[in-house]
Amino acid sequence: MSSEENTVIKPFALEQSFFEGIGLTLGDHQEFDGDGITADDAIQFKTHVFHMGKLLVSIYESDPAKVRIDDMPFDEYVQILEGRLILTPDGGDSQEFKQGDSLMVPAGFTGYWEMPEKYREFIIINNDEAEA
Repeated sequence: MSSEENTVIKPFALEQSFFEGIGLTLGDHQEFDGDGITADDAIQFKTHVFHMGKLLVSIYESDPAKVRIDDMPFDEYVQILEGRLILTPDGGDSQEFKQGDSLMVPAGFTGYWEMPEKYREFIIINNDEAEA
């Protein structure tokens, strides 16, 4: 029997302090390379990844910023923990979301992702789509 066969897969709790922004670590702009996301290198952001597998489960926090997204390669569930988010699809009207709102941004989204103030979100991304 291999060690993989002995692995027990079990649920795990998501540490609540990360939801409050405590313990997040500085992010690396290279994570956006090749994802159709254009972020200004001056943008400071912090993250914590709870899980990376078929789903990516993470907290993301940013200073005010505006990001360009071209043909987002994955579906993304977002729950806004702090601040506001303004999504403006090319050829469409802006939609504003605030703390406590949840939303889905489907694969293929093209437009602007604007965080006009300090912003923190809980995200779940379908990694299978990004790798396809």
